[in-house]
Amino acid sequence: MKLGRLINAIAALIFVFCVAVIASPLTAVAAPSSYQQTCSDISIKDNVLSAICRKRDQSPNSTAITLKGIENIDGTLKVVDPQKTANFNLSCTGTSVAGAEISSQCRKINGNFVSTRTSINGIENIDGVLKYTSTP
Repeated sequence: MKLGRLINAIAALIFVFCVAVIASPLTAVAAPSSYQQTCSDISIKDNVLSAICRKRDQSPNSTAITLKGIENIDGTLKVVDPQKTANFNLSCTGTSVAGAEISSQCRKINGNFVSTRTSINGIENIDGVLKYTSTP
């Protein structure tokens, strides 16, 4: 009888563990951007990233992409909802890009501006075109 109870208890624990694993949200890890390895003249205006990117045949192509998900949260650039168009530019100024990182002066709730930066994730150069290949 005791062995039967032990087996039932172990089976119940395994079941609870499996339900917990299945029900828990999976956190997506954003892939680092790689466009900066094959693109030049990288710039940002408002929420649009522009660059000259090499195509497979090595010819240059002018391309641009609207950034996703980046918002100003009380003076800090953060990816909040990767499905939405980035809107940090509505309350940030002096935005610049270096490689796969943007820097800006963003307004806090109290009205002061502070320096902040964040990585741009998920963008690659696909045959001369900037494209999201993973969630930012």
